[in-house]
Amino acid sequence: MVQADRSSWVTHPWVAEGQRTIRFGVSVLNPGADWSRHREWVQMAEDLGLDSYWAFDHPLGNPDCWTTLTMLAATTKKIRLGSSVSCISYRSPAMLARLAADVDRLSNGRLILGIGIGDFPQEFEQLGIPFQSTRERQQVLEEAIHVVLGLWEATSFSYQGKYFHIHEAQMRAGPVQQPRIPILIAGGGEQVTLRQVASYADVSNFGAHIWAGSAFHVEDIVRKYDVLRVHCEARERPYSSVLRSYMTHPLILAETHTSLQV
Repeated sequence: MVQADRSSWVTHPWVAEGQRTIRFGVSVLNPGADWSRHREWVQMAEDLGLDSYWAFDHPLGNPDCWTTLTMLAATTKKIRLGSSVSCISYRSPAMLARLAADVDRLSNGRLILGIGIGDFPQEFEQLGIPFQSTRERQQVLEEAIHVVLGLWEATSFSYQGKYFHIHEAQMRAGPVQQPRIPILIAGGGEQVTLRQVASYADVSNFGAHIWAGSAFHVEDIVRKYDVLRVHCEARERPYSSVLRSYMTHPLILAETHTSLQV
């Protein structure tokens, strides 16, 4: 099992660069089937100086998240690319490690691996995947993180967990980012999710929806960040090494104030 020494946690350079600044990332909720239009939209976001673009992981409702990120990795130059968020149950953690490493290499080190437990029972049913309890999905997430990190970091990796068993796996051509691809864990659960953020993630993300962390008011956000700080202190990890992000919608872009009002 791979366990990072949190007393010597290395803040990811992308996180460090964002300290004391506000950065904006964007998504397209329903990008449709026109790949060219989707690509041009993200290229426009890049030209506008936005920090990141996030692809949703709803395999039947949207084009595949990782196919989308691969396409954008090859057709953009500066903008960060993230999964928002890749449901840990939709792919094996070994395959997720492989996909993330490939997109990171193709983009020359611009990937953010956003992951979560999934919260749509209908989507699990449509994909033919059992919808386990919240606690079980949280455990699956934690084991999957160990597998992903282990495959990225070790020349030969074995793991024996409750949900995943891997024997002497070797993953060639890993990520290019150092010290790792930044990991985002979605959700605002104060007992488990924020503990997992403090233990494994570079980025915390939640928002004003029950499936996004139930952070409806400023007071909710402040409370959750206070909880995250306590979890970080318990692990002797600098609180500043976690990038705190908040998901909101919609964002409306226009070239002029007049066109914005149309």
